[in-house]
Amino acid sequence: MIGFGEITVVVLLAVLILGPERAIQIIRTLRNEVDNLKQDITKEYTDEADKAPAFVTHLEELRRRLIVSVVSIVPLAAVAFPFAPRIIQFFRHPYGGNLIFIAPTEAFVVNIKVALATGVVCAFPIIAFQMWLFIAPGLYPREKKVFLTLFLTSIGLFGGGMAFAYFGILPLAFKFLLRFSAPWFQPMLTAGRYFSFVFKLMIAFGIVFQIPIIIFFLVAADLVSLETFSSYRRAIWVVSFVLGAVLTPPDVLSQVMMALPLIVLFEASLLVSKLYIKAHKKVDADVR
Repeated sequence: MIGFGEITVVVLLAVLILGPERAIQIIRTLRNEVDNLKQDITKEYTDEADKAPAFVTHLEELRRRLIVSVVSIVPLAAVAFPFAPRIIQFFRHPYGGNLIFIAPTEAFVVNIKVALATGVVCAFPIIAFQMWLFIAPGLYPREKKVFLTLFLTSIGLFGGGMAFAYFGILPLAFKFLLRFSAPWFQPMLTAGRYFSFVFKLMIAFGIVFQIPIIIFFLVAADLVSLETFSSYRRAIWVVSFVLGAVLTPPDVLSQVMMALPLIVLFEASLLVSKLYIKAHKKVDADVR
C-alpha cells in the first residue's frame, strides 16, 4: 500500500516540477474525476437495481400468460377425448387401411395424444391472444400493426401448409411407399407410429410454408437484400423441383404438386418484400 510518506513525496515533487498552481489544478482535476467515477458507479448500481424489479415483473407476466395458455388446453382436450376415435378415423383417410396396436396401452395413449393435439389446436386462439397481450405493450403503434399482420399471416400459412400436407402430400406419399409391399410383405401400420409420421410431416410443411415470413423479415431487417434473393431465383426453382422429386412418388404430377407451392411462396415473398420496400421509401421521402 501507498503510505502517507510516499504521498507527501509525490506532492512535493509535483509542486517543485510543475509549480504550485499547476499542481493544485492537477489535484483538483483528479479529485473531480474521482467524484465523477463514484457518481457513475453509484448510478450504474442504481440503474441495475431499478431494472431488476422490471425484469422480475416481465417474468411474472410471462409466467401468468403461460399458465393461462396451458390451463386453457386441459378442458378443451377433455372435451375432445370422447371424439378422439372420430378424429383418428379422419386422419386415417390418407392411408386408407386399418391401423393396429401392439401394446395394451397403445390405443389408449394414441387417443390421449389425439385429444391433446385437438385441445392445442382449439386453444390456439387463446394462446395467440395471451402472446399478443405479453408482446403488445412493448411495441409502438406502427410496430403493432406490422407484427399483428405478420403474426396472422404466419398462422394462416402454417395452417395452409398442414392442410396441403394432409390433402396433397400424404395420399401421394402412402401411395408411393406402399408400392413396395408384396403378398409376402404386407404393411401393418401401428397407430402410434402412423400418427407420429402424419403429424411430423404436417408440422414440417407448416414450417416450410413460413418461407415468405422469413424472406420478408430478412429483407425488412436489411440482413439480405432483395436483389440477392432475386439473383438466386433460378437456383431456387431448380431446388424446388429437386425436393419435389425426392419427397414425392416418381411421377411428374407429384413432383409438380410439391414444387409449385414452394415456387409460388418464394415469388410471393419477393413481391411482398418489394412492395414493402417501395412503401418504406415513400414514407421516408414524405418525412424528409
